[in-house]
Amino acid sequence: MSITYTSKYHAPDDPGGIIGEILNMADEFPGPAQDALLGWTLRLGDEVDPAAAAGSLLDRYGYAEGPPPGGACGELIKLLRETARYPQAHLKTYLCRPEPAHRRSRRGGRKARRTS
Repeated sequence: MSITYTSKYHAPDDPGGIIGEILNMADEFPGPAQDALLGWTLRLGDEVDPAAAAGSLLDRYGYAEGPPPGGACGELIKLLRETARYPQAHLKTYLCRPEPAHRRSRRGGRKARRTS
């Protein structure tokens, strides 16, 4: 089954052109920005690093720096900037490391150590 996207903003870093369409709407975008970011993230291919894609989109549309606009569109830009700061390699290192010994739960916990 093949998917055909009709948006003029469609690109590998923006499947379906969801981010491009929203940024084009600007103040008319009602939000919520979190839903738009989630939808975009879920459409990205497995081979696409969300951080690199977010950075590319921010550069392409001129929102990499400076104050974002207000409203839901500005909130989406803030979320894209945050996404761009955490490449997959960083997340894998952070999320896939073993838990420190002092944070592992102990059998019985605090109650078991009490003496009567």
